[in-house]
Amino acid sequence: MAVIRKFMHELLQSKTFTISLYEFMEGRMGLTKQEIITASVNLFNEKSYSATSVQDIADVLNVTKAALYYYISSKEEILYEIFDQTMTTAEFRLNKLMEQKMTVEERIRKFIYNHIMAVFDEAPNISIFFTEKAHLTPDNLESINVRRKIYEKKIASVFEEGIEKNILKKIDVIPTVYAIIGMCNWLYHWYKPNGRLKPEEIAELYSDMILNGILKQ
Repeated sequence: MAVIRKFMHELLQSKTFTISLYEFMEGRMGLTKQEIITASVNLFNEKSYSATSVQDIADVLNVTKAALYYYISSKEEILYEIFDQTMTTAEFRLNKLMEQKMTVEERIRKFIYNHIMAVFDEAPNISIFFTEKAHLTPDNLESINVRRKIYEKKIASVFEEGIEKNILKKIDVIPTVYAIIGMCNWLYHWYKPNGRLKPEEIAELYSDMILNGILKQ
């Protein structure tokens, strides 16, 4: 019996067994971590993060809490995954933009367009990003804030380039960047899909308004 117990202990601790168990559960339940995140996003938007329990998430996915905990360690882990995915999408869009060759004005217009489209394309995640930050752990909040600041500095560098090249007026760059990001972000509060303006038209309107105020004549 001691030999059998030792064998089972070693088997349970082995990486191969863990991977096989993961594959078995995923195959039998048809569950993925992304499905958990998607279901959680819907629930957090419907009920709020605080009012949603792990049991609520398990019920929507038609699995047990025990099965859910195989994929995630806590509800806060799910929340961080939502923040991480939102930031990753924004970073990817901005990095692609920064790699392209274009004028300062074109880059500003493209940034505004990309940011607005991200707000619409990622609307469920964006809503949580703006309303549930207080529920992140201190370490995870710090991680997101560091990434956000890097994101903002990359945008600021475009305006700094414009000032150096005498294309833009000598503006205070950081407040200007915050104002533009805030204006784009606030769309999720008031925009109606069946409204008069399409997202692309709003992007053009915002770009014209901002550039008319900062471009040198």
